[in-house]
Amino acid sequence: MKFRFALLIAALALVLSVNALANGGEASITPAAPTETETEAGSGSTAPFAPLRVYDSRFADVKSGDWFAPAVISAYEYGLLDGRGEKTFAPAGSVTIAEMLTIAARLHAIYTTGSDDCIPAAPLGKSWYQPYVDYLQDEKLLDTSFEGFYLLPASRAQMAGIFAFALPSEWYEEPNAELVTTAYASGDFIADVTLKTPYRSEILLMYRRGLLSGTDDAGSFCPDRSVSRAEVAALLTRVVEPETRLTLTWSVAPYHSAKGATLAGLVEAPQETALPSSAKDTAAIDSLVRDMLAHGEHTITLQYSKVLTSSAATALTQAFTSCVKTYCEQMYNAVSCKSYSTGKVSLAFSSTACTDTQLETYRTKALAAAVKVHDALWESGELSYGMSQYEIAQVYYQWLCEHCRYDDGAGDDSLSHLAYGALVNGLAVCDGYTGAYNLLLKLEGIDCTALFNDSHIWTVAKLDGRTYHIDVTWGDQYGRTDLRYFGMSEEQSYQCHPWGTADKKK
Repeated sequence: MKFRFALLIAALALVLSVNALANGGEASITPAAPTETETEAGSGSTAPFAPLRVYDSRFADVKSGDWFAPAVISAYEYGLLDGRGEKTFAPAGSVTIAEMLTIAARLHAIYTTGSDDCIPAAPLGKSWYQPYVDYLQDEKLLDTSFEGFYLLPASRAQMAGIFAFALPSEWYEEPNAELVTTAYASGDFIADVTLKTPYRSEILLMYRRGLLSGTDDAGSFCPDRSVSRAEVAALLTRVVEPETRLTLTWSVAPYHSAKGATLAGLVEAPQETALPSSAKDTAAIDSLVRDMLAHGEHTITLQYSKVLTSSAATALTQAFTSCVKTYCEQMYNAVSCKSYSTGKVSLAFSSTACTDTQLETYRTKALAAAVKVHDALWESGELSYGMSQYEIAQVYYQWLCEHCRYDDGAGDDSLSHLAYGALVNGLAVCDGYTGAYNLLLKLEGIDCTALFNDSHIWTVAKLDGRTYHIDVTWGDQYGRTDLRYFGMSEEQSYQCHPWGTADKKK
């Protein structure tokens, strides 16, 4: 495919140099006419992109030693970026979503058709960026998620989401594909990009293509941070110049170790907590429990304006007990409550299986045993980088079914109710099985909790973005692993062991 490069300057407006209109605050785009030098530089080339002008050291705020200097010069010479004035580039300046979308639309149009003639000028009274938004949406490259936010500064995650598919996949190779897959799975690289990060897939794709390397030696991406003009210059240069793309050289450990993990570290602390208005305020109760567990504590103190009634205190105790059971890997299953005339309420968390002093010992030993299982499975190759969360969860399911037996004689004071029983003694009942399983999953960073009815408890885990019910207890069929109870849908789970209507609606 041949492209008309003399049109590149006109086609790729110098979007990041736009000036605000005095009457409305919107930006106007005024592409520069190619000079004689620019036209000659691009004449007769058959590559999609070619330099169109010569940088003349015009930007006083771009020094030769700056990390971004080569990228700014390159982006300028390709006609992709101009300054925020005749002599200023403003490398630290922000870039709006609208500016990002405009560049992406023009890149795509020129690559596919040879020019951006297919993108009309904005009609009178319409935003200058609307034709570019419409073009991307017509090409199925953009949804409506940015509506209402076009003039806001773009985040680094949004930058990845916009530019990942601006050009078709055949324009790229993926020199870092295997390394990025392995490094990301290890948890030691790009760790700030999680399943909850917007545009996660697009971010990782750009690492694989050599367009990104991260902000530090661990490849951290900082997805929520505003993207700068210097960063955009660097990205655009790598997009149009394949020889400038990055070959990553990360050193990845041969297997993932869980050594150093703590029970407190397995719980994500809430950003804030609030006083529960009543026992029905489950969100506030959960936040308080998570805050307690994340700080390695076992008590919670509440301060009400007046003394609680006996029934209110009882209901509150039951609500906190139900909540802490969902974190059964922490091995608390009982709550005592003291209510004072001052309105103070003191809650202490413990286990029916042992004293408080013994419990701390059992918690420590259970975690050590879980770490040993985790590392052994990785060292043996049963777990490996690149496996899906679903596959990893199934390996642990299989392991627990093979190494634990149901304790038919367990009383209320039995250690079989704890993860310790399953992991150390090899004997457990349902809360021991579930606690041990959830502990192993959380060592892998897998989001999971427990769900229970009057007689049984099992795991609810989010694997690869989907929610599954998993019942290890029933999966252990006396030496035979029954996979029917692994990866159940909510409907399948409910048929096996119904739970409260209110819980089912959640």
